[in-house]
Amino acid sequence: MRVAWLFDMNACLSPTGVTRHALGQLDRLAKRPDVALTVVTGRISEPDGLAYWERLESLRRKELPVSTRDALRFWRLANGPALEWRTGAVDWVYCPSEMYVPTRKARLAVTSHDVLQDVRFGGPRRQALLSKVFGRADLVLSVSRFNTEKLLAMYPDCRGKVAQVPNAAEEIFFGEATDRERAGVRADLKLPPGLPYLISVASFQSRKNLVKLVQAAGRLREVAEGELGLVLLGAGSEGEARPIREAIEGLGRKVIVRMPGYRQGRALLAAYAEATALVFPSTCESFGIPAVEAMAQRIPVALANSTALPEIGGEAGWYFDPASEEAIAATLRDLLDHPEDRTRKVEIGRGLAERYRWSAANDLLVEALQGHSSSSKLASS
Repeated sequence: MRVAWLFDMNACLSPTGVTRHALGQLDRLAKRPDVALTVVTGRISEPDGLAYWERLESLRRKELPVSTRDALRFWRLANGPALEWRTGAVDWVYCPSEMYVPTRKARLAVTSHDVLQDVRFGGPRRQALLSKVFGRADLVLSVSRFNTEKLLAMYPDCRGKVAQVPNAAEEIFFGEATDRERAGVRADLKLPPGLPYLISVASFQSRKNLVKLVQAAGRLREVAEGELGLVLLGAGSEGEARPIREAIEGLGRKVIVRMPGYRQGRALLAAYAEATALVFPSTCESFGIPAVEAMAQRIPVALANSTALPEIGGEAGWYFDPASEEAIAATLRDLLDHPEDRTRKVEIGRGLAERYRWSAANDLLVEALQGHSSSSKLASS
């Protein structure tokens, strides 16, 4: 099967869940003997994207003469030229995000990541674009049952061409950080030596609900006394970061909250390994890769009780109403006060995480592309 994978390599800078999904599937597709892969991107300007692109030199690569964003704008307006003009004949053009791409004979598959976010925050233009993308696609891949339900409610014409292909955690998170890596975590995060900490891994978008998390954490005695830190791994615009900083400033001088930016690879692995728990208070989430990464690392997960997070966390999670500062604080209090429950749920979480490995997700992707999915795996059945 001939597949052209199309994505914007500039997104490798501070990668979001969408980018991690794209690269996770790319890595597996590149190793499959049953797939003849062509990797396609627009002109790359970011150093991180260029570095990743160079790592793919053993693969068949095609770089467009303009940026991916400019190519997508042109395609939406002109409906051409077909991507095969650049790649040659392929069976599928696979976009691991929602992209409108004209093709000549190839079929188009796109991944739907977060319909709820698009409905709540995308506005009419975004929704109209998705309608065009999903209408053009021959196959729509959805990352969770929750997202599939929202997708079919919002875009009922997709019924009959949706397959579920979840996100996953990279293999690194199923391994262990070295003693040296763990010993260096607090210095890297600018925490006092030996200080336990809660961790959040999320962008600073308002839907990630980090202001509420900071305020809720400040209600805990240990946090208020500086005996338990809070680390917010992520980034955002100045407008997104400012309310978080203001919430931190309102907690008092003893509170220790750090915003060190994103961490990736083994640095993120070690940050998870040393954390007391992951806290994920997002109000709009159609999967939640950090929850899987944390469960794979055998640390507790405190999650919002809405959207897709209960689907992913299952019986491993401690759940709270993300709109309630009091509820978040109470759930964290319960997690901290019950070590036996932590031990039990951590083991459940590790078992759940095993379901979300890129090898399994890639098998589902290829199965869907080959048209061999059983009717029970199609969202329309």
